[in-house]
Amino acid sequence: MSIKIPFSIVFENQNIDFFFEGHSETKDPNHLTRITSEILDVLDSNVKRNKISDGDLIQALALVTAIRIYCSGFDSDKLRKFSDELIGETVSNIKKGKFTKIGKA
Repeated sequence: MSIKIPFSIVFENQNIDFFFEGHSETKDPNHLTRITSEILDVLDSNVKRNKISDGDLIQALALVTAIRIYCSGFDSDKLRKFSDELIGETVSNIKKGKFTKIGKA
């Protein structure tokens, strides 16, 4: 059974509120959302400052994810499958989220 963790992002003059389907064994949802927010802030800052393409950014995230999976000590094939499933579910959850326009956009 998964746990629903509320999350919000600001993207292209809109706020998107959605639920992340966290794994039932998630240790601390607050750590998960704090780390995610911090990573997104660093990525957004880098993208704006260095004009990084989405393709390069996705490749960098894939590299980081693969390294963390490998270094975890768990079955890398199972973790990769788990990661793929989480990404698919999360994209679906974002699409189902509540979209609110910001400002005069």
